[in-house]
Amino acid sequence: MKNILFIAFIAFISACNTEVATGKFGAAFENKNALPLTNALNSFNTGKDTTYAIFGTIENVCQHKGCWISLKNGNEEFYINNDETFKMPKTSKGHKATAIGKFVKDKDSVISFLTTGVVIE
Repeated sequence: MKNILFIAFIAFISACNTEVATGKFGAAFENKNALPLTNALNSFNTGKDTTYAIFGTIENVCQHKGCWISLKNGNEEFYINNDETFKMPKTSKGHKATAIGKFVKDKDSVISFLTTGVVIE
């Protein structure tokens, strides 16, 4: 009897910890005309400061709150931040993502992407 209760308890705990790795997060947007991250970044670097829809593969995810992801940009990771306005699944590494937002430069001229919405496939 103890073994059955133990197995049921483990199954219950496992079910509580499952997190869906895909979905729509933050503001809704039409997932159209998205550019590969590299193309959008090149456009921004040539002076076009506008809202972009970008896509790529998730390289890493904030494991504390799910408040950022990073996309692969060549051999580097590119930081996608949501300013903690919504949470993204911590289990979405390796999934394709499309994000809408704007590129921003910090005081050290490091560019990141401030997103208002993300779709993870």
